Amino acid sequence: MKNNIKLLLFILSSFYSVETIAADGVCSPINGPATLTYDIGNMTITDPGNNIAGKVLPDQILSAPSKTTTINCTCSGGPYTYVWIWGDTNLPNPQTIGDYTYFDIPGNEYAQVGIKVKTINGYVSVPFGPIHNKVNSSTTNYSCNEDIPLNSGGKNTGGQIEVSVRLKRSVVGQSVINNVLIASTYWTVGDTGGSSHGAMATTNTYLNGTITVPQNCVINAGTQVVVELGDIYSSDFKVAGEKPANYTPKTFSIPVECNDMSATANLTLRLQGTPSVQFPDALQSDNKDVGVVVTDESNNPLVPNNATSVIPFTLDDSFRSDIILHAFPVGTTGTPPKEGVFTTLAYLRVDFS
Repeated sequence: MKNNIKLLLFILSSFYSVETIAADGVCSPINGPATLTYDIGNMTITDPGNNIAGKVLPDQILSAPSKTTTINCTCSGGPYTYVWIWGDTNLPNPQTIGDYTYFDIPGNEYAQVGIKVKTINGYVSVPFGPIHNKVNSSTTNYSCNEDIPLNSGGKNTGGQIEVSVRLKRSVVGQSVINNVLIASTYWTVGDTGGSSHGAMATTNTYLNGTITVPQNCVINAGTQVVVELGDIYSSDFKVAGEKPANYTPKTFSIPVECNDMSATANLTLRLQGTPSVQFPDALQSDNKDVGVVVTDESNNPLVPNNATSVIPFTLDDSFRSDIILHAFPVGTTGTPPKEGVFTTLAYLRVDFS
């Protein structure tokens, strides 16, 4: 018996069509990155309540002088409808708060900075990308491996920024931002913009400015201190310079907030007002026979308008202090006063050296 061996041969064939697959490419400036320098000027904080960690200072919109930068994009295919802008930074410690991402400023212990770059989508917080810069009315197309001029003064090319400064801690004196590289823009070309930008920036954005906190204190948040002395019998005012018998002085606290006060600052509180002619230790009220004496916590009088009659005090870590005072009425003439309401007005003053 013959064994028949059949060879079955399967021929597999594939047909390939050859086409060019377009690829997004990165762009580089042919003469190196352009430098854009911005200045926020001198930002002054006069209110101690604003000189605290986490406080965001008013935003500033800034424009740089127009500069033309020529880029060349390494890619295939095209020409393309879009070139795409990216914003990035090497600043450390990003923290997103609201619509900004804030970064630490090297060498600056007081402030953080958030940067937005103007694009076709408005001001966009760094880092971002890709965002195309094409406007609907534009007919420009972008080709691979050809020089493309970009005007940094254009609406969508990074020549305008919005800056936000956030305090990391209370500023003492001045905090200087000296030509810090805060952001860079990069460009890509293609249908989508790609998944990353290249290594070389098209523009580098530098920031200058100063945060100044002048020496300043605010007493009771800048509002009036009202001390009610209560009801007193007119007949109890018997001796000039003495408070009524059995009268208990009213105790009140004066909160003080200061800016730019070092731990060694000599801070004092004193009283200013119209003293009684007959009894100068007292403030004269609108009743000619009555005055008001203000004392420190140890019952030492604060003599009005006397630069040596002061209360020394210190601040806590938040530049704050609470000063305890007492107040009581006294007769100034020895004559029983007329019945009715009496008031007196005085000012508290902080001095430092």
